[in-house]
Amino acid sequence: MGLFSVISAVSSALGSPAVGGVIATGISWLLGSPATIVSEIAKTLDIFKENDRPEHLGQAMEQMDKKPEDFDSINEYIDYLREGIKSGEVKLIRNLSDSEKTSYTYDVTALGIKAIDEKYQLQTSAEFWGTMGGKFQEGKITPDEINKILEISSKNSVSAENVVNYINGNGMTGGQRASGVADVIEDGLIAANPNMSDEEIRSRFNKLLGK
Repeated sequence: MGLFSVISAVSSALGSPAVGGVIATGISWLLGSPATIVSEIAKTLDIFKENDRPEHLGQAMEQMDKKPEDFDSINEYIDYLREGIKSGEVKLIRNLSDSEKTSYTYDVTALGIKAIDEKYQLQTSAEFWGTMGGKFQEGKITPDEINKILEISSKNSVSAENVVNYINGNGMTGGQRASGVADVIEDGLIAANPNMSDEEIRSRFNKLLGK
């Protein structure tokens, strides 16, 4: 099924096991703050719409016949899911248990991550979203700032891995320079906060790094 293909691919990329929409051990990091961030970024990029409901899209992923690989983009696949819901082809179960809602939230969040990666031609990871989720929860970064950092990372060929490496105080990989990664993060903060002064941006940058 399309669900299995997407979740297996995303979970493999993120280093987290999942099968057929069932949440597996060790992937609870994707829920809570990371799910909120992914949802907000996906809405900004017009991947998800304001009236999209994870439990509806998740059920469509289970019931519709076509797979993500049948489409040129994840956005087209999501449009296909929406059409299945709108036409009534997807038989929605309204009274879902909490565990079912959680499972669908995971499925759709994973789908959103894959669409964001596709948009920016980046490969994000469990560590990236987990770190950003923690920083968001602490009030040190917003979804818009994360989105701008991803956008500028893509334009400057800086990996998402090195963005999170820099934030966590780890070494760079792939020959990228720490100074270049720092510039990308700072430029992302500036792009998301055009009215902030240089001093305010520097303060926000330092808080993000825990300084």
